[in-house]
Amino acid sequence: MRVTCDRHGDQGIGIACIHVAAAIDGAAATLGCYCSSPTQSARPDAWCQACETALLQDGWSEDWFRAADFKILCAGCWDLAWQRFGIGQSASSEV
Repeated sequence: MRVTCDRHGDQGIGIACIHVAAAIDGAAATLGCYCSSPTQSARPDAWCQACETALLQDGWSEDWFRAADFKILCAGCWDLAWQRFGIGQSASSEV
């Protein structure tokens, strides 16, 4: 799947939780960002420290996925988020 981003043009996609997506251009320097194993998309799925904590406590579920409120990002915006907040791959064995 591809999207056209106002900033980066035609790009592949990745998804990120609402917290990461909303903070790309903000000042949330301590947000933290984790990712899944590689996916079929241009970038792996990504989520913040709060979503990682919930995932580790409760496990992957539809409720966790809905609460994370994942948003589609172009690969360029995903890369910006990872540069600002990236920590590493999730410790969960479920993703």
